[in-house]
Amino acid sequence: MKHLITSIVFICTIGAAFAQVPGPVQKRISVTGTAEMEVVPDEIYFRVVIKEYLKDKNKVVIEKLEKELNQAVTAAGITKEDFMVEQVNGLSWSRKKKDGAELYNSKSYIIKVSTPGKMDEILDKVNAESIYSVEIRNYSHSKITEYKKQLKIEAIKAAKAKATYLLEAIDEKIGGAVEISEYDNISYNQPVYSNQVNVRNSMSYQESYADSDIGFQKIKLQFQVNATFAIQ
Repeated sequence: MKHLITSIVFICTIGAAFAQVPGPVQKRISVTGTAEMEVVPDEIYFRVVIKEYLKDKNKVVIEKLEKELNQAVTAAGITKEDFMVEQVNGLSWSRKKKDGAELYNSKSYIIKVSTPGKMDEILDKVNAESIYSVEIRNYSHSKITEYKKQLKIEAIKAAKAKATYLLEAIDEKIGGAVEISEYDNISYNQPVYSNQVNVRNSMSYQESYADSDIGFQKIKLQFQVNATFAIQ
């Protein structure tokens, strides 16, 4: 009986020892794949501020300025959804110190256009004296989500291609993916728009507008994928 117990303990010990022996380490290769693209914005949001002003000692009221801007926007083919009121203000301001302070109302709008030239088309139909400021608030591209997906696919394909030719150089073959992680880098450089000015009189606005030269830097999309593949 004693010998039987000893044998059982010995067999169990041997079995446990074999169970603890680690298997062969899986060979892996880790690589990085990158894809990038530059696109011209086709969704540009301008902030336009109109302000009451004096003409022949009479104030040109905000209602008239609104009507003029609305007509210009409609003529340019801008939809109501792309023409929004942002804010209404009252500015206490006088042209000369000897004049009594008077309330000059202003109103700001956000106008979405597909090209900067469309904004010029609108401003060309508006009295320059009514424009207090014009600036770019934001911009993007209508297919930005689609482009992101496309670049991610290209990045992972680039990573796999890199792993494949590196392994072929040492007579090895690529296996399945073990781990994948992604990083994105989207650069929105501030575009330059010559009419992006803050004006307080018609002369300064007309001078800047007459020499209008619009330029946009492209949106740069870049995606990086870190991928680990098994080696067969």
